[in-house]
Amino acid sequence: MSAENFFSGTSLRLKDGSMVDAGEHLKGKIVVLYFSASWCGPCRQFTPIMKELYQQIAATNQPIEVILLSRDYMRFQLDEYYEKQGCSWGVVPLRDPIIEKCLEKYDVKALPSCRVVDEFGNCLDANARHHVEMYREKRQMTELFNKWRQQMVQIRA
Repeated sequence: MSAENFFSGTSLRLKDGSMVDAGEHLKGKIVVLYFSASWCGPCRQFTPIMKELYQQIAATNQPIEVILLSRDYMRFQLDEYYEKQGCSWGVVPLRDPIIEKCLEKYDVKALPSCRVVDEFGNCLDANARHHVEMYREKRQMTELFNKWRQQMVQIRA
């Protein structure tokens, strides 16, 4: 395991418009990387599920953060989509090198996709989209959060 935070030096735009260093903001957290785009039909269907996930995360006070890595072409597309969907999670600015790095590192071939990682970039759940949908159907999101925490503990042990 690398001692360097995978996200250090990457800018992250928060809901209030402020920019923070992703490495600092994500320190010690489980990170749900959400790969999406406004032009993607399946993404428009899955984003409300991610919004529900994010709201449930916030309600539990667990150290989990959802980050949007958009494949949109223009910032206005991303901003319009983000606002229209009522999103409130962090966004990596368009064309930031970390987006391509994550697409390659986590073998993302289709949208929408989710990967759950720790601050060091270790993958905790390579099939997170499926798991989010499955646990949502069972109304067991807290169990999914616990599963991710256990994965993080095992990787760090």
